[in-house]
Amino acid sequence: MLNTYIPARKLQKSYKSVIEEVKAKKQPVILTTNNKPQAAIVSLEDLERIQQTKAKQGSIKMLKFALENREKLKSLPADLRLRADEILYSK
Repeated sequence: MLNTYIPARKLQKSYKSVIEEVKAKKQPVILTTNNKPQAAIVSLEDLERIQQTKAKQGSIKMLKFALENREKLKSLPADLRLRADEILYSK
């Protein structure tokens, strides 16, 4: 995948054409300042995929944690959620 790098000033001057390029080519554009990458413009489809991937990774981490700590989690009191609410919201 070949990324397109553009200076942030070009984005200021011709943002519409940059956005159209991202949409048409389905490739991100990397914005630079002083020739250093700073941010990226991605298509909405790519953003949605990135968000879904992050959500899946978060779920996998949580499941892995639960599996690794199964015995410790079994010893928690059944009313922990109610007690946590009391602690957090009783101020």
